[in-house]
Amino acid sequence: MLEPIENQYKQIGYISRSHGVAGDVLIIPDIYAPTLFDALELVHIANTRGDLVPARIESVRVQEKNNRLSFFVKFEHVTDRTQAEKLKNFTVYADREIVNSLLDSDELPLKLTSFEVLEDEEAVGTVKALLENPAHPILEVVTTGQEQLLIPFVDEYVVDIDEESQNIQCKNLDQLRGL
Repeated sequence: MLEPIENQYKQIGYISRSHGVAGDVLIIPDIYAPTLFDALELVHIANTRGDLVPARIESVRVQEKNNRLSFFVKFEHVTDRTQAEKLKNFTVYADREIVNSLLDSDELPLKLTSFEVLEDEEAVGTVKALLENPAHPILEVVTTGQEQLLIPFVDEYVVDIDEESQNIQCKNLDQLRGL
């Protein structure tokens, strides 16, 4: 008996748009895993009927901009921009076992839990967890007043990470507190 599709495959992102004239597409991932496509040769694309159509990967280029991850992918069967445009907004799936093994080993360059968050050299709180988010990771911080503060891990808020002293220098946190 066959396993249900949910047990075999995991949604890893969606095709945002075509890129260039050679048929490349931009994939926005649902998970933060910079090495995601390193381990994948084949993905499945959900067509308009919901069928998972296999797509062999020819090449991948990773782009990390403002702590947001995206992948420019060239599939073997997509040879021009017109074919790539037809894939816009389609969901991309991969083998669940491969994705789960990557997620177990794939983290941000640092283990940020317990780092102290500072703003203008003043203590704000301590990082409790790093939350996965399709756009970018989010720092979950317990403030000195024992409140929860969610800080997007982007240049707008995170200025610097000092591994040695385990501090994260932030700015613009008033925007997040709603003051």
